[in-house]
Amino acid sequence: MKTQVQIRQVASVSRALQIIELLISNATHESGVTEISRELGVAKSTAHQLLATLAAHGFVENDGASGRYRLGVRAMEAGAVASTRAGLGPAVLPLLEALVGEVNETCSIGVLTGNSVSLVQRVEAESVLRVDLRVGTQFPIQTSAIGRIILAEMPQERREQILDALDMPKAERRKTDKAIEAARKEGCAIVRNIPVEGISAIAVAVRTSSQAPLAGLVVAAPTLRFNPDAFRSALTRTAGLIAARAESRPR
Repeated sequence: MKTQVQIRQVASVSRALQIIELLISNATHESGVTEISRELGVAKSTAHQLLATLAAHGFVENDGASGRYRLGVRAMEAGAVASTRAGLGPAVLPLLEALVGEVNETCSIGVLTGNSVSLVQRVEAESVLRVDLRVGTQFPIQTSAIGRIILAEMPQERREQILDALDMPKAERRKTDKAIEAARKEGCAIVRNIPVEGISAIAVAVRTSSQAPLAGLVVAAPTLRFNPDAFRSALTRTAGLIAARAESRPR
């Protein structure tokens, strides 16, 4: 009986975290109870109870007019604290701003979250035609520039575990492996028109003394004016400055 209680408690925590992950991945719109229950594969009553609990602790908020849910202040505070402790908090924004001023394109920092990449810091370019995404936006690890460079720079055993879990078709896996190997050899990952059509990007790893990269730093631009050779030097230099800041942060 004791074991069963423990399993139920873990399942409840897992589902609550799934709700937060769902709201992060759908950061541009709010989600309703029906949508959340369908995504989790649980009854609406269960989803409602989980949401009510998360709301009571400030991790989600309910829009009284629509009845739909979005991330709450506590979830955003948790993300900010985690980013800061990893050395990727607001203190790195001046470095991103300087990079944007140099390349005149939007620049972001992304980290691995599960089998996806999440943007944790971002500075938009001033151009009218620009990449318009938000902090919290998630991308597939296997097709995004940040995802590929993080995979390329991490230990092979860990990389294989992540890719195996994606259960890709054989042809897609071969293509992904080839792209990751190219990123490893070049020291950067370049993608064109994926995962967003019309947008291309170049990313380098932000690496500290740990085995796996801390994050990826990316310059993204409309494909029609994308010139990775013009961005790479500034991108690599800034990644080094961000890594140095992360290494020197108080422990």
